[in-house]
Amino acid sequence: MSSPITSVLLADNQLLIREGLKSMLAADRSFDIVGEAMDSQELANEVQKKKPDLVIIDYSLPGFFCAEDIKVIYGLSATTTILVITTNQNNNDILKVLEYGVSNYILKLCAKEELMGAIYATIKKEKFVCSKVIDVILNKHFPPEDSCRGVSLSQREIEIVELISKGYTNSMIAESLFLSIHTISTHRKNILKKIGVRKSSELVMYAIKTGIIKSPSN
Repeated sequence: MSSPITSVLLADNQLLIREGLKSMLAADRSFDIVGEAMDSQELANEVQKKKPDLVIIDYSLPGFFCAEDIKVIYGLSATTTILVITTNQNNNDILKVLEYGVSNYILKLCAKEELMGAIYATIKKEKFVCSKVIDVILNKHFPPEDSCRGVSLSQREIEIVELISKGYTNSMIAESLFLSIHTISTHRKNILKKIGVRKSSELVMYAIKTGIIKSPSN
């Protein structure tokens, strides 16, 4: 059975970047480049007409693209996923784009293997960010002065955190650890309370920063 075709729109004002991406994707017949955009207006028009599965964009190109283009893409096509490939390492800009809903962010200086890994992860609705972006996220939620907070997790709690980081639901964790869903729910609440966070995403960030689990970029 053949793989489903993924329609891709490339948004970058630099011809060499677009051609390089097309060359890389051409090796995999499951990709179909349905359009290219060199500025925000072309991007909006192409997304509205073609509703691509994936948009690969460098939003940080003054005069061509900006962070607000991310919101435009999601507004025009709710089913489109976005992969940011950029040279921008500005912390505030990274945080703004992440807050707009982007979960996949990689720098242009990354190797081909990492870039293709990011593309495949984005298609599968998985998160993929390079280490620079992870550092920005962690420092936002857990500033350096808070990194030495004394929190002790039991081995069972660590196991649960590791499974949460892999995207397991309470029922999946319960099945994996041969425990009841109620027990897992209680553990999760206790873990969040211990660490002082409210969301599972913040829990995973804390676990990465403190070394409880490994960064997905490692």
